Amino acid sequence: MTVQSKWESFKAGMRPRIAEWKFMLKRIRQSTIGMVGIGIVLFFVAVAFLALIIAPPQAIDPFSIPIDDELSKVASSQPTPPTLRHVFGTTSLQYDIFYGCIWGTITAFRIGLVVVVVSLLMGVTVGTVAGFYGGLLDEALMRFTDIIIAFPGLVLAMALVLAFPQLITLDLSTIVLVVALLATFVFLIVRPERRLIMASFIVIVASLISVFFYPLNISLNLSKLDKVLIAITIVGWPGYARLIRGEVLRIKNEDYIEASRASGSSDARTIMKHILPNTIYPILIVATLDIGSIVLTAAALSFIGLGAEANYADWGQLISSSQASLTDPKTIGRNFHTFLIPGLFITFFVVGWNLLGDALRDVLDPMLRRR
Repeated sequence: MTVQSKWESFKAGMRPRIAEWKFMLKRIRQSTIGMVGIGIVLFFVAVAFLALIIAPPQAIDPFSIPIDDELSKVASSQPTPPTLRHVFGTTSLQYDIFYGCIWGTITAFRIGLVVVVVSLLMGVTVGTVAGFYGGLLDEALMRFTDIIIAFPGLVLAMALVLAFPQLITLDLSTIVLVVALLATFVFLIVRPERRLIMASFIVIVASLISVFFYPLNISLNLSKLDKVLIAITIVGWPGYARLIRGEVLRIKNEDYIEASRASGSSDARTIMKHILPNTIYPILIVATLDIGSIVLTAAALSFIGLGAEANYADWGQLISSSQASLTDPKTIGRNFHTFLIPGLFITFFVVGWNLLGDALRDVLDPMLRRR
């Protein structure tokens, strides 16, 4: 086959995909709500990228909100209203609210995207394996998932943040041993061939040798925000696992799946090429909608004192610092900027992602896209 014929074949194969992408872009442009959501999200993306220019850092750590020392000497207990020097005013501790809101945008993206991506990977892996293989493996994975779902999300996240130590020491040898044991359990249930059992046995022996003769420890120093990310991830992944498991159960007995398995495709190839492409779209829609709720959860933890440090650029932390100035009803009108401005940032950030999620649902959902 010549280069020209290969190129023609490639173009012929890509033509349906290009037409599909054009249709999706057309549907998004026709959706007013979707365009508003995209505009809001792009605004926050621009703020995050231009943070170095909009609010230049004044310390080694750019997420450390600067304090106005001059104001702290004369107004240490009362917030100051917006001025040319401090566009959004300051908190009762004289932290610059404008700086905190700008760099808090990066914190919000970090929280939302990191938690969603990690939770999505965990949930998709567990849900796909459970739904595809079924049986005892499905029961074990789903009952563990149900245990986590049984607890209220915010309450469980609070408990996990309080339970996590600041310094975590990981013994890699023990971790390898546990992973080998779990892999052996899965192999015995899913594919009890002799070669897999033998491979697992070799891994276990190697792990035992490493435990007794070559111990290796790694220490992780977690900040308060790191503990929040881990806690929300642990709380969030079971929802994705249950959702994709239901989708896998719905399509795993379809004719094209049976044909793939009958043609000799491995389980991994069947999952990656046929099952995931036909089940991932609802998960992506839910993940987009969850970014806003994850940021709200992190802000709630910061508000009650379990989130980021006091001087960290975080919207929830800024609102938390305004509590002291709102105890007297006479000062609420004067100090409304301390909670209203960070609250508006949170509100628009969440609304933008929710509107974007609705637009993606209209585009990706096969039951709605052709209406």
